[in-house]
Amino acid sequence: MDIPLCRTNENAPATQIILTDAAALPLYHAQPERFAAAIAPDGAACADWAAQLAPLPVGLVLDCPPEPDVDNVPRPITMYYIGQCKAAFRDRLHDDAAFYYLRGAPTFTALRAAVLALGDMCGRTVIAELAVEDDEGRLADGTDVRAAIGVLQRIGVSTVILSAHDPESLTEALDAAAPYARLSVGVAAHSAWLRAQTRLYNTELFLPVAHDGEARLLEAVAGHCAGHTVPRDHDDFILAPDGKNAHFIDPTIDISDEIECGHRLGEALIDAEDEAGALKLVLESEEDVVALEEYRYMISRPVCLCAESAELLEQGLRVYPGLALYDGTWEQPEDVLHYWEKKYGLILL
Repeated sequence: MDIPLCRTNENAPATQIILTDAAALPLYHAQPERFAAAIAPDGAACADWAAQLAPLPVGLVLDCPPEPDVDNVPRPITMYYIGQCKAAFRDRLHDDAAFYYLRGAPTFTALRAAVLALGDMCGRTVIAELAVEDDEGRLADGTDVRAAIGVLQRIGVSTVILSAHDPESLTEALDAAAPYARLSVGVAAHSAWLRAQTRLYNTELFLPVAHDGEARLLEAVAGHCAGHTVPRDHDDFILAPDGKNAHFIDPTIDISDEIECGHRLGEALIDAEDEAGALKLVLESEEDVVALEEYRYMISRPVCLCAESAELLEQGLRVYPGLALYDGTWEQPEDVLHYWEKKYGLILL
């Protein structure tokens, strides 16, 4: 599988390094085929590196801002946070950046909002970092890595880089996610882990970690024999995450009766717990969008969103952290649906 952001040389090895340290620039000139891209420290360096390393793609890091104090911001909070991301990113964007590397998101919901914010601002390639916290393949907020990747790959992210506190957690996360990933997968791993032959699945990119460096990583990658390829042929079902959990559904999934997203949404979700299929949530006002955000923690099933107003439905898509289904209720224009499909990962049944 080609690496979308780079692969400037068709004869390049299947695994490549992302360069991050100015001291490693000579390594690229000595072995250009071993490098997939470079991440510059700032805009000035980005322009300089782009000239020195051409045709290697050179990008910039964008650190996600902290999530706001929920008691002191307007609702929906997601909309407010998207605005915060835009403010934080605006001065970091640079004409010479071929891509942006998003990192440091406090939750997966925040990372998704950051991707949306960046998509609103520019059309550059996006790499997103996912920090795995345990050996069950979950992020710090409990999000299943398969759910995270399932969402990100449908909203414009071309590559995910997984990091972990220990090699076992990294292996388990890759094992869980690799069969369902339709984007490039990389890892931020200590060279010692690679020398110890840590098992890695479908890993194409390697990012140096602090106090390690490109030279050690290049040597470790060259001697690493525990890479494994997992087939990506699971096309007989749809991955429809709710934002935290991964759901694998059939296109003919049952859809519940309409559930209004009003002040009683919590009660309605409890009443629907024993039902099968997807939850059909109806948006009739901006207050319903706020309720959807407030009660999304109670949703553990695929969601079908519908609204007569296209504007309200888009607000719901921005707030809902998973991949929403669309079953044709209140038919929307085809071009609008395709835009939502690309922007928010809307799943058209």
